[in-house]
Amino acid sequence: MQTTCRANLAMNEQGTIQRSGEDWISFLPDPLLCQILSDLPTKNAVTTSVLSKRWRNLWFFIPVLDLDIDDFPDYTTFTSFVSRFLDFSQESCLHSLNLAFKRQDDEDPSLLASWIETAVLRKIQHLEVDCRMSFMSETTPLSLYLCETLVSLRLYLVALPSFESLSLPNLKVMHMEENLYADDEILEKLVSSCPVLESLTVVRNVDETVKVLRVRSKTLNSLKLVLDSSKSWYNDDSNDWEVLIDAPRLNYLSLEDDQSVSFVISNVASSAKVEIDVSFNVNDIWDMDESMERFSAVGKMLNGLSSARDMTISGTTLKIISHYMSFEPVPCFPNMIRLQTKLYMTDMLPNFLESFPNLQSLVLKLKGVRYSDTMWFSFVPKCLQTSLEYVEMTRPNCGAGIEMIRKLVKYLLENSVVLKKFTLRLECEGKEQESNVVKELMRFRRCSSSCVINVVRLEDDVCIFQHP
Repeated sequence: MQTTCRANLAMNEQGTIQRSGEDWISFLPDPLLCQILSDLPTKNAVTTSVLSKRWRNLWFFIPVLDLDIDDFPDYTTFTSFVSRFLDFSQESCLHSLNLAFKRQDDEDPSLLASWIETAVLRKIQHLEVDCRMSFMSETTPLSLYLCETLVSLRLYLVALPSFESLSLPNLKVMHMEENLYADDEILEKLVSSCPVLESLTVVRNVDETVKVLRVRSKTLNSLKLVLDSSKSWYNDDSNDWEVLIDAPRLNYLSLEDDQSVSFVISNVASSAKVEIDVSFNVNDIWDMDESMERFSAVGKMLNGLSSARDMTISGTTLKIISHYMSFEPVPCFPNMIRLQTKLYMTDMLPNFLESFPNLQSLVLKLKGVRYSDTMWFSFVPKCLQTSLEYVEMTRPNCGAGIEMIRKLVKYLLENSVVLKKFTLRLECEGKEQESNVVKELMRFRRCSSSCVINVVRLEDDVCIFQHP
């Protein structure tokens, strides 16, 4: 008996399928076969060319090309393959082109531009180019700025020239990572000129020319901005780096930036989720004493985010906010229902939470926490009295700073009136320490009689205690 599986099907005169000795896939039309092949990785789709004469060139007509130079023996083989594919059927539309490569020093630098031009002529919808760690960044053709069928665009280590005309009426997703821009206005114009843009990611380093990043869009609902100076060859200590955002429909905002000194955010939607990890180009928070401009920048950023609904703040950013609170109050966040942060200083927590009067969920990660004997426990923010329902605390090592944990847990349990669930994630040293933690929790009075307490072992995420 043959081990290969073959369907015993054929087509009769009425067009219905009946049993025969033929392989049923042979009766499928070429367009349907191409659609099936397009769902495979390109390198797998190409291997079907050896099946029969009919299949020899069939893969050339699939609307998708996804290639990585690592799958080829050398650069020349890679470029020949791409050129052959793109030139074979220029009349057919191209759904997706995804290329990852690094050009050799002595190779033709214009190949990428010619490939993109061909893709534009073939009405490309999704384009992704990754030039790897090449310092001879490939230049895109001007025709890319006039591609009216383009829906998503991702460029990494690519050079973008200046342009006079731009028409990208269908572009919804843009991902620009460590590219080279002919001038500092290209990115701003590119974003503001896309009438249906929904998602934007911009990753920069301090080697770029774009120091003042302006994002203006009436349609944008997701924005991620990254600037990491640690990836650069040198440190730029200047105060020229700024971020300005005006996107009234923004529902998701992520800022990861250790270089910019100012973040001016004009609008975010009232249901927005924000993730903030910024340091205002400050290496030590005590350096902020020397500049009131830094405090002003912190206040402007917080005011711009004050309509958000869900916020995650890094430990670094919270340190700066804590220092800012010594001079100015944090603005009110009336829509905020969920807050997540890494806490270093417990004594600032009640005053900070006072700015979130309708908070429902609080997630705290305690690491290297500085304990203070200051009697801040006598002050209870409004959210604990009226709205806070869920608290989750994570402490990687419950052996260190256990007194601080005890007082903080006690404070939250005894003052949270409507609390429904309290989860404590700990890394304990053995069963005895786990037992001691549980016994301590049982001694605390709970203001909310309906509150369920969970203790979870951090290393294996196993619940070791639940009450009631």
